[in-house]
Amino acid sequence: MMIRINLLPVRAVKRRESSRQFLVLAVGLTIIAIAGNYFWYSTRDSARNTLQIKLSDTNRRIAELEKVIGEVNNIQKRKKEVEEKLAVLEKLRKQRSGPVRLLDALATCIPKKVWLAEFAESQNVVKVTGTAESHEDVSEFMKGLSTIVWTPKGMGRVVEKKRDATQARVELLSGEGSMEDFNLAEISNFFSNVELKSSASEAVQGKSTRIVKFEINMGANYAI
Repeated sequence: MMIRINLLPVRAVKRRESSRQFLVLAVGLTIIAIAGNYFWYSTRDSARNTLQIKLSDTNRRIAELEKVIGEVNNIQKRKKEVEEKLAVLEKLRKQRSGPVRLLDALATCIPKKVWLAEFAESQNVVKVTGTAESHEDVSEFMKGLSTIVWTPKGMGRVVEKKRDATQARVELLSGEGSMEDFNLAEISNFFSNVELKSSASEAVQGKSTRIVKFEINMGANYAI
């Protein structure tokens, strides 16, 4: 007689055990996935917060720099306004003292045989008219105009300047009129572009003598 064993209950137990293991594995994987996702999210969120803090700090610094730039622009604007006002005041000062210096310079270089009839000055351009006993006297007057110079010690008159020399001897027109040597780079002409516009010899009415009437144009550098 052959014995028969029923294996169905054993198989059912194995299936239930496999199901429980699979369920445990699935739950474990789910928990690991949730934990991994949470960790990744926390890391990204922390990085986002860090970047947000850096961005806020950068924006704050930009705002501070813009404020500083605005203050600098205001300072530069005020500086420009002050410079413009000083330029106007300096121009007024030059215009006030210019004609006085111009007359001093003219008086210094007028020869004995030259007489000025009138002069007109506008924006540092001077026109003088007058009479002289001869054309040579007019030429001497023009040479005298070219000798009036500005020096570090004020107005002066060049009395000696050798050819190719680097210095000139100048008679200072202020104080006791002392003589000093200056480098050519230190001096500048008071009168520039001296030009004889007209020169004509005319007879003096009722006399046998003649005079020369002349007109000279030049620039005047009395702004120093």
